[in-house]
Amino acid sequence: MGVDVLRRYYDAVVFAYGASRTRKLGIPGEEMEGVYSAGDFVGWYNGLPSHRDRKFKLEGENAVIIGHGNVALDVARILLTPTDILAKTDITSYALEELKRSQVKNVTIVGRRGVLQASFTVKELRELTNIPNVKFNTTLPSDLPEPKSLPRVQQRIVQLLKKAPFIPATVDKTCTIKFLLNPTRFIGDTHVTEVDFERQQLVEPINPASKIIATGDHVQLKADLVFTSIGYTAIPLNGMSALHVDLIRGVIPNNAGRVITTATKDFGYVDGDAAMKEQVPGMYCSGWVKTGPTGMIATTMLSAFETGDSLVQDWNEGKEFLEPQATEKGWEGLKQEIQSIGGNPVEWTGWKQIEKEENKRGSKVGKEREKMVDIQEMLDTIKT
Repeated sequence: MGVDVLRRYYDAVVFAYGASRTRKLGIPGEEMEGVYSAGDFVGWYNGLPSHRDRKFKLEGENAVIIGHGNVALDVARILLTPTDILAKTDITSYALEELKRSQVKNVTIVGRRGVLQASFTVKELRELTNIPNVKFNTTLPSDLPEPKSLPRVQQRIVQLLKKAPFIPATVDKTCTIKFLLNPTRFIGDTHVTEVDFERQQLVEPINPASKIIATGDHVQLKADLVFTSIGYTAIPLNGMSALHVDLIRGVIPNNAGRVITTATKDFGYVDGDAAMKEQVPGMYCSGWVKTGPTGMIATTMLSAFETGDSLVQDWNEGKEFLEPQATEKGWEGLKQEIQSIGGNPVEWTGWKQIEKEENKRGSKVGKEREKMVDIQEMLDTIKT
């Protein structure tokens, strides 16, 4: 069943399923053993049913994380946090057991841009620098401007980085953040042992939006395992082609949240009369599938507001596609169709049953919840 089926039962559909596919670096050795997607790792320890069988060998001491976003910092936090602390969270039990066996001691987070261009948030950085028994290192450029002269977010990040480097009384692990290094290849026979980086240089060091240029100077970092976290792209859903919608550069082409059949120059794609911007009736999008993987919760909210305004405007203008047509509308009609092909639709009451069971299992082991990671087990919980 594809998303095109939704048109039979709903006058408007909003795509807000995000960007789930990790972008590839496209450099030699990327398919080597020990090179993992950070997104896959996050899905694994968070208990996504589609990721529960993924395998990550945490056998070496040196882990390199490529990327300076929040996902990169979150991966580092999981690798560095003592497992007795993680045990009190809702992390999956299988991930916790694997992390207990982890031999990772040194985590290096590497980005190709500078301090002022890093895309992680203050909150994520603060959590990383506050992990017990972890020595935190970073080298800031000498020409970095005084924090007070910077925009608010960059000001707080620089202040935190300047204050963070310290040596705790007990050092179990180390965390290092490096800037202006662009990965060029993974080194090793069948399993990664090092990553080669080319040093970068900022065209405008004090400009948060500065471009970077390569210097030709290379450096290698030891790596027993690598996590790549350089951004994400949306994937097409089954049935989208029936709506004459193709993803361009990982987003749904849209005009203020209205899904369109022809991409515009803003999406880097022009085909014939691209200025037409033909609207797909009743189809809207919001979030990363609309804008690409950029911004924080606040910017995503603004994106949603814009999409909501577009929908309301179409309604107020009396657009024909928002007038009821089908005799069986909404969830009841869709539920019957799902059941007719042997599907198991889960309603809100069923979700609450799953949550109740997860909370019950968690309370037995001193956690907020113990996640179920098998879909059939979830369905069986609803039946009982």
